[in-house]
Amino acid sequence: FRSLPAELRREQFASDRVAMAEEEGNWDTTCEEWLISEGYCYAAGLAQLEDGAFYAAAPVADEAGWGFIHKEDHEEAILQDDMSEKKMTVNEATCLKTVADTGKAPPEGLWLGGVKYTVTQYDAKFESGDHTFVKIFANRPKKGVSILVTGTQVICGFYDEEKGQTAGNCTKATIAFAEYLAGIGY
Repeated sequence: FRSLPAELRREQFASDRVAMAEEEGNWDTTCEEWLISEGYCYAAGLAQLEDGAFYAAAPVADEAGWGFIHKEDHEEAILQDDMSEKKMTVNEATCLKTVADTGKAPPEGLWLGGVKYTVTQYDAKFESGDHTFVKIFANRPKKGVSILVTGTQVICGFYDEEKGQTAGNCTKATIAFAEYLAGIGY
């Protein structure tokens, strides 16, 4: 394997991961391999662009990823323009879809895993390798989420500075996973 040129090694590695995901049918494990295993993200999720609903989460052990990335519909007091608060029901899939489609948070904000994030970067035509993605970055104090949108998928990689992770490495891992997914037709 090491005697192969670097490009062929990458192709073989990607091919092995495709086979793994297809054999196991387990996108949770695929998320963990691409985003968690190197230590660049503490949590990750995959959602369909069509509805913004997560269908895969990592870390896989004890389904811990789901606790980090998703919370069922919940009521939150949302600060309004006039500085008053309004109780609103937050549907996190709708929040994610709105951000993926527009680059802007909906009126209630971007909520993932019961935590509110502020969208700070949006690039509708981010180019990486042979692919063009929507790239979004959202953060909160000492934490953040790198969001990449392929043709049909929304990838979220979550980092936490208190776990020794950085926005840059989280985004780098998320981009690599987006390239992989786009390369296999997603």
